[in-house]
Amino acid sequence: MISKGFPTINPEALLKQITEEQLLYFYLGIDTVPSVINSPLRVDNNPSFGLFYNDQGKIRFKDFSTGLSGGIYDIFIELWKIPYAQILYKIAEDIPKILKESTGNLLNINYTTFNKRLIHLDETLLKVRIRPWRKYDLEYWQSYGISKKGLDFGYIYPISHIFITKESKTSIISAEKYAYVYYEYKDNKLSLKIYQPFSDFFKWRSQHDSSVWDLWVQLPKQGDILIITSSRKDALCVWENTGIPATSLQAESVLPKSSVILELKQRFNKIYVLYDNDYSKDKNWGYLFGRKLATAYNLIQISIPNILKAKDPSDLYKQYGKQVFTETIFKLIKHYGINTTTY
Repeated sequence: MISKGFPTINPEALLKQITEEQLLYFYLGIDTVPSVINSPLRVDNNPSFGLFYNDQGKIRFKDFSTGLSGGIYDIFIELWKIPYAQILYKIAEDIPKILKESTGNLLNINYTTFNKRLIHLDETLLKVRIRPWRKYDLEYWQSYGISKKGLDFGYIYPISHIFITKESKTSIISAEKYAYVYYEYKDNKLSLKIYQPFSDFFKWRSQHDSSVWDLWVQLPKQGDILIITSSRKDALCVWENTGIPATSLQAESVLPKSSVILELKQRFNKIYVLYDNDYSKDKNWGYLFGRKLATAYNLIQISIPNILKAKDPSDLYKQYGKQVFTETIFKLIKHYGINTTTY
C-alpha cells in the first residue's frame, strides 16, 4: 500500500496566520524570548537552553550543554521525533486551537498607550521585539568603529517594540528609529538593557543589576592587557580596533567586588581604567570615578587627552577615525607589541 503522505505546506505561509511566539506558548508553555530555561528536549536540572532572536527576527535556540542549535521547527523535530512535513501538517491542523488559546491568554494583559509618565525604573518585566538590521543602523555603529561582526560579538540587536509589564499590566512602546537591546548572561540568567541613543526621555532602560559586567562572557581566560571602560559601546570600539579585550560596569560610580577584581588580576597582567573625560563640565566626574576605581584596586588609570576634546573612546573614533584612535590608545597604555585578542 502506498502512503498518501502529507500535503505540502509552506512554513512561511503558516507564520502569516500565527507567530513563532504563539507556537512556543501553545506547545511548550514558553512565554519569554529571549530567555534561558530548562531544556524541553532532555532532563535538565540546571537551565541551559537559550532562546533568542536572530538578525531576521526569527526565534533560534542553543542548548549550551549539548551544543545543539537551530530554529523553532528544529525544536519540534527533536521533541516529537517526526518528519518536518508532518510537523508542518500538525501545526496547520492546530491553528484554530493555537489562535483560541493565544487570544484567551492575551485577555489577561492590559495593553496601554505609551505615556512617558507611566514608565518607572522598578518595572518588573522587560521584553523586546527584534527587527532586521537596516543600513542606517550599521552606519550608526560603524561611525563608532563597530562592525556588524562586533555587534554580533557584543550581543547587540535592533528592536522595533518594547514591552514593560508591571502588576500584570503590559505597556507596548514603539521603539525609536535608532533603538537597540544589549543581552547579558550572568549566572545562567539573561538580562536586557535598552539603548536609544537619540531619545530625549527614554535613552536607557535596564534589567542589569550593578554586578553585571558588559562582555564578561566574551573575555579570554588569560591575556596581557584588559581595559575597563564606561560603556559597552566604548568597550567594543576598543576591542575591535586595537585587539585589546575590554569590558565595562553598569555605571562609572559602581565599585565592583574585590573578589571579581582579584579574578581579573589573575587572568590579565595589566588592567587599565579608561573612563569618560568630562573635560567640558565644571567637575570631571568620569576622571574622578576612574581614579576612585583605580586607587581602590591598584589599577592603572588612563584618560583621553583634553586637547582632543573627545569624551570617550567611541567619540574619539567618530571624530578622528581609526588611525588616530589606535595611536592614542596605544600611546595611553604606553605598551607596544602587546598580545591582542580579536573576535
